Amino acid sequence: MRSRAQIASHPIHPMLIVLPLGLFLGSWIFDLTGKATNNELLWAASYYCGIAGIVGGFCAAIPGVMDWIGVVPPRSSAKKRGLLHGGLNTLVLIVFIIIAARRSSAIAEPGAFELGLMTLAIATLVISGWLGGTLSYRNQIGVDHRYANAGTWKERSLESWARPACNQSELSEGQMMLVRVADERVVVGRCPEGIIAFSDHCTHKGGPLSDGALVGCTVQCPWHGSQFDVHTGRVVAGPAKNKIDIYTTEIRGGEVYVKPQRDQAPKAA
Repeated sequence: MRSRAQIASHPIHPMLIVLPLGLFLGSWIFDLTGKATNNELLWAASYYCGIAGIVGGFCAAIPGVMDWIGVVPPRSSAKKRGLLHGGLNTLVLIVFIIIAARRSSAIAEPGAFELGLMTLAIATLVISGWLGGTLSYRNQIGVDHRYANAGTWKERSLESWARPACNQSELSEGQMMLVRVADERVVVGRCPEGIIAFSDHCTHKGGPLSDGALVGCTVQCPWHGSQFDVHTGRVVAGPAKNKIDIYTTEIRGGEVYVKPQRDQAPKAA
């Protein structure tokens, strides 16, 4: 899903993470090399790289938190992965702050404790980077999809279910939009048989169906390819095993209204 913190559709977080990554790694290498050669200049370079890395880490964290809150789907594997990713990065920042605070000056020789702590921080940074790559390349967080006939990304927040989700003319066949009502995320789309609405939550890993592809009357999750019938919610193709929730729609005066789950008639057994 497209990043909240972006410049011309380019997410800011990936632009900034290279700064602390490179600086922290450079700080570690400078300290190890300086220790081996007893070079004060390398220790100073390590110290200033660490300070700059801390500043860069805080700058990168801001758009990252914005995306985790506003883009990553709730109750999904990516939400947990993003929390772990951010938590590990926070630990790395804390470690480098502790190391900088323990040094009496920029040219002070790092002790075994500092080097050991820094080595653990770099290992943690590698794991965190792997998680970040999974969020980007597998969960596609921050990706701006532009598949055929999809049009521009549409998203709307409603004050209540009594408000119209959209005008039926806003969506052409194969197009979808994400509608947020309180803590519920509903996808409104148009298939060959008309306007439909269904839960944005893929029952496999919680992927955002609004960011997938609607072909005919079948929607495909962008994460792992699960397919669902948008009229019945049944699974057309796995790996998902459970159906998605379907919402009833009503068109009044050209406006599309979605009924909440509690107002829908119970299904026959």
